[in-house]
Amino acid sequence: MALNSRFHDVYLSMPMEATLLPELQGLSYWGRTVHEILHEVNPLLMHRLAEGQRLQAYIERKQDYLQIEAARLERQWRRLNPLSADAGYLARANWQRHCKLAVREVLIDALAKSLTGSNADL
Repeated sequence: MALNSRFHDVYLSMPMEATLLPELQGLSYWGRTVHEILHEVNPLLMHRLAEGQRLQAYIERKQDYLQIEAARLERQWRRLNPLSADAGYLARANWQRHCKLAVREVLIDALAKSLTGSNADL
């Protein structure tokens, strides 16, 4: 998450205990991220989904979408930011890390913005 992101504080303030919650145990990084951002920016929607027994399905649906979108954006980022063939191990590792962080930042910002609205998709 870049320091210039509007949602940097939201992301950093996610409690570490959240990864220990039983309902999050089977979820990937994106599933846990959806849960935490939803909890932070739209707790009313989270409460409504939980009351209707739809929270888990909602998180899994968002998780599946974000995993596919992350893979697509990573491919696009690699095409737009090619690495030279003679790059060393550290350069490759930094390039790969930068790719993942850039994609995560874009998707987390988009997710937080979409969940902030009162008409977030159910």
